[in-house]
Amino acid sequence: MSARSRDSSPSTERQRGVAVIMAMLTVALVAALAASVVAAFGFAVESLSGRHDLAQARWLARGAIDWARNVLADDSRRGKDVDHLGETWAVKVPPTPVDEGEVSGEIEDLSGRFNLNNLAPNGVVDKDAVKQFARLLEVVGVGSAQATSMAIILGGWIDAAQEDPSFYPQASDSSTTVKPLNAPFVSADELSNVPGFDAATIERLRPFVTALPASPARSLVNVNTASAEVLAATLENYTLDRARNLVSSRNTAWFKDKGDFEQRSGLTMDESRLSLKSFYFLASGRAHFGTATTRMQVLLARGVVANSVRRNWPEIIWQKIL
Repeated sequence: MSARSRDSSPSTERQRGVAVIMAMLTVALVAALAASVVAAFGFAVESLSGRHDLAQARWLARGAIDWARNVLADDSRRGKDVDHLGETWAVKVPPTPVDEGEVSGEIEDLSGRFNLNNLAPNGVVDKDAVKQFARLLEVVGVGSAQATSMAIILGGWIDAAQEDPSFYPQASDSSTTVKPLNAPFVSADELSNVPGFDAATIERLRPFVTALPASPARSLVNVNTASAEVLAATLENYTLDRARNLVSSRNTAWFKDKGDFEQRSGLTMDESRLSLKSFYFLASGRAHFGTATTRMQVLLARGVVANSVRRNWPEIIWQKIL
């Protein structure tokens, strides 16, 4: 038999076929590995770029917070005894373009809200503050009897000494043991943990309440920035309609001093609860850079007294990135 015929035998043809298939599989495997490497490299580059953009966005947002602290410090250095919503700090900064992104910010006065922690400053229930909060609950639509009960329960929830579960009637028919906070709130969102406070009531309260330090003394409500709802709750014998008229008058001409407030409100100003200045602010910064967007919120305290010296530079109580 000739060499040509031997090369064309079925066995030889099968071997050649196997060799071709193996070669094709090898090429396919190499191609797959190459594609995987390229994809991994692309993902790494995108991931690195994303982290870079996020870091830059956070720096921009922090810049907005630093701007807020500077504005508040400058306002305080001017030595004014009155804060109102017509001042520079109350103006929102719209989205401002920067290289590859934008930044915006705003300052919200929290001294114009009802401080939940005032219900038990230094861990001891304040009965007058409990009555004020009950009035605020009525203003947002809670019935009088229920409002009184809810205010008492909330005061006990913060009270450092109130640990008796039977104090909370909503939980009397439940097998779950109630564990009160016995400490100040950090956020108004914590109302959802308190027996009797449903989501609808909390949402109605949200624009009017806050959680601020109430130690060593309760925080003061700024009558120049408080809403009609907060004033109706805080001022004695003041209906919501009367408070709205006072706010309308105030928005035309801010209360310039204690005497001005007393003359226009018809009340004696309780300086242990009310003020014409603001001490707590929520500064918010929003930034976009490249593919990343971030928000930062910071609670600032201005005018804190330390070593008998009042500090104009706002201190950071807490901060969070959203």
